[in-house]
Formats: sequence, C-alpha cells, structure tokens
Amino acid sequence: MKKLFLTMSMVAASLVAMPSHEASAQQGQSVQKQLERQQQIAENARLEVERLRKELLLRDELIDLGIERNAELYAIVVEIIEKGLSKKSLEPFLQLKRVEIENLKQDYEDRARAARIYESTLPPSVQEKMEEALQETKD
Repeated sequence: MKKLFLTMSMVAASLVAMPSHEASAQQGQSVQKQLERQQQIAENARLEVERLRKELLLRDELIDLGIERNAELYAIVVEIIEKGLSKKSLEPFLQLKRVEIENLKQDYEDRARAARIYESTLPPSVQEKMEEALQETKD
C-alpha cells in the first residue's frame, strides 16, 4: 500500500508539474512576443529619426539657399540705388536713355525673380538630382 501511495504521489506530482511547464512555455512565448514587439517599435523609431534627419538636411539646404539668395537680392538693390534708378529718379533719364533704362530695369526684375525663393523652390541637391534624371532621359 505504501508503494502504491508513493507511486500515486509521484504521478500526481508529475501531473501538477506539467501545467507548470506549459505555463512557463506560454510565459516564454509571451515574453518572446513582447521582445519582438519592442524590437519593432525600436526599429520604427530608428527609421523615423532617420527620416527626420534627412528632412532637416533638406531644410538646412533651403535655409542656406535663402541666405545666398538674400545676399543676391541685396546686391541688386544696392546696385539699383547706386545707379539712381528709383521711381522718383527715373524721370530725368527717361528722355535721354529710355530704352537702355527699361532694359536695365527688366534685367533687375529678372534677376530679382530668379533669386527669390518660392514655396515650391526645391533644395539644390534635389534640384540637381531632378536635372540629372531629366538629362539621362534626354540622352
């Protein structure tokens, strides 16, 4: 009887241990899923940081372009002031060199428009890539 009791105790203990083993296996799977989810979150964050860095580089490029174009516009304005081509001072010159002054005025307007930054202005690196791609399609 004692042997039977020991055998039954061992069987009962193994039955109790089995659910514990299954529970730890499920817990291990749960931990594995959490780890995979955290790794995916970290990868998504890394990709977002990379995207934002690229966007910042393009914005920095546009800021540099703005500074450069601002200097060009300033040079145009200084040149206009030095030549005395404000609207008030155009009157005396119109009789003598009207065509020359109109051409000069148009040249200044064209240079100012070319130097202006519009909302649709692309960063220089993007513009160069687009021009290269267009050149390749033409060739």
